[in-house]
Amino acid sequence: ELGWISKVYVNRPAVVRHAEQIKKWKTVKGNWQAAWLLKAVTCIDLTTLSGDDTPSNVQRLCFKAKHPIREDLLKALDMHDKGITVGAVCVYPARVSDAVNTLKAAGCNIPVASVAAGFPSGQTPLETKLAEIRLAVEYGAREIDIVISRSLVLTGQWEGLYEEIRLCRAACGEAHMKTILATGELGSLANVYKASMIAMMAG
Repeated sequence: ELGWISKVYVNRPAVVRHAEQIKKWKTVKGNWQAAWLLKAVTCIDLTTLSGDDTPSNVQRLCFKAKHPIREDLLKALDMHDKGITVGAVCVYPARVSDAVNTLKAAGCNIPVASVAAGFPSGQTPLETKLAEIRLAVEYGAREIDIVISRSLVLTGQWEGLYEEIRLCRAACGEAHMKTILATGELGSLANVYKASMIAMMAG
């Protein structure tokens, strides 16, 4: 039931005020700062999404994913034996096999993520989006980053957005799915909120 979505209201001035306050919060220092930065590294999807990607530059990216921080810095922090790697390697579907094979040969279990579903524009027929997702999973992607059709948001087609995301989720099978909302193209904070809620409801 998505009828409530049309009644959503976002108080933009209050959001802006709160965002300004966040910038003034104190930040952590010293060892705490180093710990948070190391944690951030483990959450990064190290990504290459260039039209000129080749197996060799995907291999270099995978090496960087396994060794994201210089060894001497890790030793100075006594973290050299903790297996610090990035969270995932992200590539286009056509490069998934290159990344999977390289990481397997390197003996590490970093997941490969793939953008799909008409990334970056989302201006692709739904059948093509679903086929692209299935191929990426077949090639070995363990995470799929879809991008929504922004036109569905801008024209208020909330049921259509829900159904598109639900079908994409089903096409992922066992792979983890992340939904890119492209918030800068959604027109308003209310639309960002609505699209976020619908993405979560659709899985």
